[in-house]
Order: sequence, then C-alpha cells, then structure tokens
Amino acid sequence: MKDVDWPTSLVNDIARRRAILVIGSGVSKHATGADGSTKPPVWKEFLKSAAMKYQNQDDSEHIFSAIESGDFLHACEWLKNRYDEGWPLFLRSKFTDPRFSPGRIHEVIALLDSRIVFTLNFDDIYENKSREVNEKSLFVKNYYDSDVCEFLRGSDRYVVKVHGNLNSPANLIFTQGEYANARVKHNLFYSAFDAALMTHTFLFLGCGYGDPDVNLLLENQAFRSLPGSIEPHYFLTSKEIPKDLKESLRKNRNLKTITYDRIDDDHTGLVNAMEALLHQVENARVSLAETSNW
Repeated sequence: MKDVDWPTSLVNDIARRRAILVIGSGVSKHATGADGSTKPPVWKEFLKSAAMKYQNQDDSEHIFSAIESGDFLHACEWLKNRYDEGWPLFLRSKFTDPRFSPGRIHEVIALLDSRIVFTLNFDDIYENKSREVNEKSLFVKNYYDSDVCEFLRGSDRYVVKVHGNLNSPANLIFTQGEYANARVKHNLFYSAFDAALMTHTFLFLGCGYGDPDVNLLLENQAFRSLPGSIEPHYFLTSKEIPKDLKESLRKNRNLKTITYDRIDDDHTGLVNAMEALLHQVENARVSLAETSNW
C-alpha cells in the first residue's frame, strides 16, 4: 500500500496554523451511533432514506431519478416540500437521535489543532471531540451569525458551520433555493470565505466535489488569477477518482488532488492518511519551535 504523498507546503501551513480544514459527510461517516452500528448518512444515503416514504407513489419517480443521477439539490427540495412540517423531525432522526460518538478521524483532526475548521455537516460530532481533545476555547459560528467574520482575525479556535446546524432547522442550507438565498442574504459570510481562500490554504476532507457555494467561490478565485499564479488548495479523496476529474478540479477550481487507498468500505485508508499527516505536522511544529521560525 503506497503512503499518501502529503505536500511539504501543506504540512507547513497546517503546522503554522495557516490552513483551514474543511470537513464533509465522509468524516461524519466515521462516527457510530449508540446502538454500535448506525452511521451518519452521506447526502445520497440520506435522500434515499427520505424518499422511501414515497416509493410506491406514481408521482415520485422523478425524485428517485434525480437522486440516482446526482441531482441532489432538486431531489432534496421536492422531499422537503413533501415532508412539510415533518422535515425537521426527519432530519433529527437521522443526524441527532442516534447519539453519534466520534471516530478516530475526528480525534486526529482535532489533534491537528487548526485554528479554523469549516464544516459542511449539520451535526456537532467534530465540535464535541475538539473541545474534549484540545481543552481550549472553541467558538462555533454559523454562516448566518452577524459576527461570523470574527474567524478571519480572531486569535481563538473556530468551527464555522457553512450550511447551518440542526438547532435551527429553518436556516439549514439544503436546496437550490436555500443556496441562492443564503448567497444574497448572508453575503458577508461569503465575502469572508472568499477572503480566507486568498489568505489560507484549504484542505478538503471527506467532501464531495458538488457543493454549489464552495465550487462557486473556488471557481471565482481560480479564474480571477493567471494559471499557476497562486498556490493550490487541496482535495483528499480515494485513488478511484478518474484522472480527467483530477485535471478538471485543478484547472477549474485550483484544487490539487491528494489520493489515498480506501482499503475497505469503511475507508480505513482515510484514517491512516490522516494519521500520517498528523505525524508530519507534529514533527514540523517541533522544528518550528526549535528554530522559532514562526
């Protein structure tokens, strides 16, 4: 099994706390419910489970087709409309009620001790683990908070919830309309996100490549600059990713792909890759402390 080739520049940026880690549902997937077996669903799994309520209805074929084709935003919008007032309860049944405990990957990410972590998830699994591991002040900000931009210049640790959290279901970003509305109504946050892309190195962990807001910001930055004029951000994914897609991500979003061997369906290889990164970052911090070259 080939070790993950972590770029030295990325390791150094994380060591200096000049990087922002972005965690997605692939990270939450490593948590386990109180029953010892339940896992938080990734987006497609969640939508499939929501759609099962309508599987025998003739007017629901388009929902299942949208899910299978990857048109998750429309599928989610249609399902949310059908569930109506029952939507928040269904969300909590999938993301809160199972009482998820963090996995080793949450601990490793917390041990990296990044000053800023963006999460695309609604759950609070990572935040809870980070408080336990670091025993430091940790501020959780939502994209709609009036003081969300504090993470840019504040000296504390921040977890920024890019899509909201389950404590406020009305502010969750799930559908096409919600993405569009958030960009207009909460443009201050997106301006801060854009600024962070210019001043920090981003590492995407357990994320898909279809998030509309993130893609828009990455593409805006990529096409505002000359090719090769700014350092890339990084996208960690399994080595099954097609070469053409890797090239597109680099060209259109300035995302350099780092791959790992998934090993099994539980993506044990992702945890191993992060363990290796933690080891390299810890060594880099020892070196920085010895040389005072912060």
